[in-house]
Amino acid sequence: MQTELTVAQADRLIRETVPAWPAEQVALHAATGRVLRQNVLAERDLPPYDRATMDGIALVWRSWSSGQREFPLEGMQSAGQAPGALSNAGAAWRIATGAPIPSGADTVVPVERIGDTKGGVRINDDYRPKRGQFIHRQGSDRRAGALLLKEGQRIGGVEMALLSANGVAQPRVGPDPRIALVSTGDELVGLDSRPESWQVRSSNGPAMSALLKRHGFGKVAAAHAPDDPDVLAQRIRKALSESDAMILSGGVSKGAKDYVPGVLTRLGARPILHRIRQRPGFPLWFGMHAEKPVFGLPGNPVSSLVCLRRYVVPALNQAQGAQPPAPEHATLTDEVGFRPSLTWFLPVRLSTDRDGRLLAQPRQTNTSGDFASLAQTDGFAQLPANRTRFPAGYTARIFRWNA
Repeated sequence: MQTELTVAQADRLIRETVPAWPAEQVALHAATGRVLRQNVLAERDLPPYDRATMDGIALVWRSWSSGQREFPLEGMQSAGQAPGALSNAGAAWRIATGAPIPSGADTVVPVERIGDTKGGVRINDDYRPKRGQFIHRQGSDRRAGALLLKEGQRIGGVEMALLSANGVAQPRVGPDPRIALVSTGDELVGLDSRPESWQVRSSNGPAMSALLKRHGFGKVAAAHAPDDPDVLAQRIRKALSESDAMILSGGVSKGAKDYVPGVLTRLGARPILHRIRQRPGFPLWFGMHAEKPVFGLPGNPVSSLVCLRRYVVPALNQAQGAQPPAPEHATLTDEVGFRPSLTWFLPVRLSTDRDGRLLAQPRQTNTSGDFASLAQTDGFAQLPANRTRFPAGYTARIFRWNA
């Protein structure tokens, strides 16, 4: 087991250790929010035919350019109908948006630019159509066989549209993992209990469960365990048997009742790292139980949420098969200082200036137990350990709570 790693070292070690969960095939309606585990190619040209982008008439542009303004109508072309054909270059077809272009026609004139005549239509004298206008050409978006979606994309509305349009009825996706949350501590009581003056209501479980669900992990089961090694072992053993990954909060430091690392090792977990040179979240523990990742997070609420967002969510995304997003950066609006030689995760409120730059306003917490201050933040900035002052205008990597 490695101890007191830098943030970069811990990040790399977690990424190298967490295995990829096996893919599965699901019905398309069940794929929303899952990670795509296959490339998707265009089944046919997109669009698959020349289609009108306006309601109006389809005609031969050369007829208009030669001076013709009135056009007899040969038919009506609607979406969902097989394309008709112009039998006369001097005629036109009425056409609806999305309809195939009748064979022989090469231009669409919008309905707002024409008037009805007896037996046909007349193009307004002040209107000059361009050849080929308002036609969405076959294959102009993508040709058959072109790559539409890459493995590792999370499936949302746009991805669902492409899967549907290309007949992918049962896509291969990453699993929807079962995640166990175990909050530890004798001082914690539930919502149904009135806390004594020396007790606090348990907030880490609900907070972490909510954050995980906002990131697409819906199967979260929360439990509590007291600071008793035997009871803790029993609860952890049960949680491991019913989950694909486990997250604990509390009991991972060096106190007399910090039993979590020892209990996990006794249950067969393989320790990978313990303690990262960062604030908050220095005591973080990570290991594997068989093929299941296990994270032991500090019990202080700010530390738990920061470590969950900084390490656990990316690790779970990776295990699902998701491609990591590009790092996001923002500019500090105010100078801040931090003396310890530790990476500092600084809560921030995000906004944009008139030029569209992302700004991060520091919102320091009182301590790592001051979770009330987080209500006015959007995430946190990661500030490196190799300096003590960070002036206004400093660009830092940021992590949003919910994105």
